Amino acid sequence: MNEDIVEQLGTEKESEEDIVEEKKMTTWLIFSMAKKKYAIRSADVLEIIRDVSVYKLPFMPSYIEGVLNRRGDPFTVINPRALIGEADTTPPEEPLFLIIKRDDDQLSIHISDILFFTEMEEGDLNLIPGSNEEGFFLGTLSYGGEEIPALNPNAFELLIRKDLGSA
Repeated sequence: MNEDIVEQLGTEKESEEDIVEEKKMTTWLIFSMAKKKYAIRSADVLEIIRDVSVYKLPFMPSYIEGVLNRRGDPFTVINPRALIGEADTTPPEEPLFLIIKRDDDQLSIHISDILFFTEMEEGDLNLIPGSNEEGFFLGTLSYGGEEIPALNPNAFELLIRKDLGSA
């Protein structure tokens, strides 16, 4: 009788441990653009670089600032403020860029400041109902009592391909 109870308690404890282990965590980079907070999955960021020049390109859409040189490779610089509906679309003055991890493209986002990294459960991202892969936002993260929009880096690449005719 006692052996059965001990065995049952052991089985219950193992199943509780399994539930705790099943929670998948995602690390998010929280950054700012013009004093507004935004998030991006840290897995989507290859590198954060500072103090590089952006070389303007003629006849580009207004959201493309130009290209930067990262170890001899050109990376397209995007000003997301020009795309996400902000009134002031002036690029940040700070020379700070997120190099986005892509298999087939070289893309960077011009930002103002790195604020912090945080780890959250996958389910903590409040998805935008009806959004698709072309939407600039995946959803929002609830952190410290505020909702922080989470950027979709794939949308920037899709837009560039569409606008430049390589989609």
